Amino acid sequence: MPRLRLARLAPFALLAVAMPAHAAIGEWVEGEHVRLRLVATHDESGALQGLIEMELEPGWKTYWRSPGDAGIPPRFDFSASRNAGGAEVEFPAPERSDDGFAASNVYHDRVALPVRVAPSTAGQPVRLDLAADLGVCDEVCLPVAIKAVLDVPADDRDNAADGLIREARAALPGPGRPGEFEILALKRVDGDDRAPVFEAEIHAGSADDVLLFAETPADWYPAPPAAADAEEEGVTRFRFAVDRKSATTPIDGAEIRLTLTEGDAATERRFHLDATGAGH
Repeated sequence: MPRLRLARLAPFALLAVAMPAHAAIGEWVEGEHVRLRLVATHDESGALQGLIEMELEPGWKTYWRSPGDAGIPPRFDFSASRNAGGAEVEFPAPERSDDGFAASNVYHDRVALPVRVAPSTAGQPVRLDLAADLGVCDEVCLPVAIKAVLDVPADDRDNAADGLIREARAALPGPGRPGEFEILALKRVDGDDRAPVFEAEIHAGSADDVLLFAETPADWYPAPPAAADAEEEGVTRFRFAVDRKSATTPIDGAEIRLTLTEGDAATERRFHLDATGAGH
């Protein structure tokens, strides 16, 4: 059976709402055990860059875009925004939290998510109107709904906001370092179509110092990748099994995204599978 995607939930949702802010750095909106604010400004080219910044109370966590064995994936809805044709949220690499029963992909303390915003009409004010649905967890998990609004004047430029956004973008997974820190290959090595096993090859430090995260189609359920054997000529291998018993997404043409971390460094790579499960 597919592993459970949801953690224990309180039987209610908690809603926090902010009044519109007229600044490049919005006011904090308080939720249960978490607070959130919007940041936005224009870059040198005049394009609008944004940021969702969240701070969690000590001991509490929230989830990455792919929460792992148990968790609540975040939802960020900007559809009520004005003069914003689209908003794409980007995620830094997570931590792995394993309580012995389930391994989840989480953030603690503070996380900053860059947002790429496409104004519908260049040179006009933008109103960012966010409805966020989060899972925040300690001993129990709470679904928390937060609304935040930020009005950004046309061609406004704010150095403080720009610094926060640049810092957040620098924390996103970047290109690897060839021969030192990179994801080399992905292939299927065992199992059948209902439970295939994949192997990733990476260049990095000791397997004890790195983490590999695997994202698959939504109806596949990957186990956390684990080091497969000793390093060989600088190459470390990680393997992970995938539960596809209830999947309708075929293997041929499916995408698997791998994210590799070592300390503060992170890189990612997308693979498209062929019918044999080899990634390209």
